[in-house]
Amino acid sequence: MKPSDQLKQTYSILKNEKWLPTPLLSSRIGYKLDSEIWLKREDCSPIGSFKLRGGLTAMSSNKDRLKNSPVYVASAGNYGLAIAEAGRRFGVAVTVFVSKNANPSKVRCILQTGAQVVHYGEDFDTAKEYGKKAAIKDNAQFWEDGVVAEMSYGAATIADELVNTNIDWDIILVPIGNGSLIKGISSLFKEVKPETQVIGLVTSGAPVMEKAINGQQFDINEPTKTEADGLEVRIPIMKISEEIRHLIDDIWIIPESMLLPSVKTLMEYDQVMTEPSASITIAACIKNQSLISGKKVAAIITGSHLKSSLLSQLAETETLLKN
Repeated sequence: MKPSDQLKQTYSILKNEKWLPTPLLSSRIGYKLDSEIWLKREDCSPIGSFKLRGGLTAMSSNKDRLKNSPVYVASAGNYGLAIAEAGRRFGVAVTVFVSKNANPSKVRCILQTGAQVVHYGEDFDTAKEYGKKAAIKDNAQFWEDGVVAEMSYGAATIADELVNTNIDWDIILVPIGNGSLIKGISSLFKEVKPETQVIGLVTSGAPVMEKAINGQQFDINEPTKTEADGLEVRIPIMKISEEIRHLIDDIWIIPESMLLPSVKTLMEYDQVMTEPSASITIAACIKNQSLISGKKVAAIITGSHLKSSLLSQLAETETLLKN
């Protein structure tokens, strides 16, 4: 089925969501970079991230076979929150497996939905493996982000909202976690606006998805070192990595050192507070100013859950732009 055809089914599920479409706002950062930068504010959803689109789509599409079956997921936070909120709406029990270092803001929001949270391991991928084993033991369904197709279907509606503006986009900047977001966005653009470049972003502190998508060797035992918990992938899902390879135009690796300053830059220039997994789009614009000069750029602002522990650091952090 073509992505544009799948959209009809997805919109039939999301049609009553009053928060859609999410805001699309011009960024003053573009004035400094000789480009037209627009912020696609996915942080403005009820859960503060883009993943609710796919979470609701997945839960609605599978509700009949979930009547007597709980759903287990592993998450750095936003995916778990999306499935937990969808589970609350559809009356499905959800358990979210997170690392011991998971973002407290995201964990708190997950618990507020009534879902269970299990902390395990030092990183997301360790928690995921534990969650998979627990699902088998407890006769639960394990929904893996990057594997659940409806997550990319939900992401495709973001692309559709961008397509249905009066802006002829040159570049779409998309952070890459497990890959559902960029798969959904790029698949629709490649069908209806192939001239638009869809560029994925990873941080130097967790670069494995760039290697997997480009068919390079990687070490799954190499630890991640990033403040962008939504991009903190150590073990890529090869199936979706290979699918993405043929859909996107490029991947940019953004220095980890630019992430917190990019959060500060968004706060200072556009009065938008985001998590580093989202502000990486602004870091990408600034790092690659020569590549976006004179162009119309959509930056997907994926989430708003900034760790409170980073606030004190931000007070001492400089922006990436000079006044």
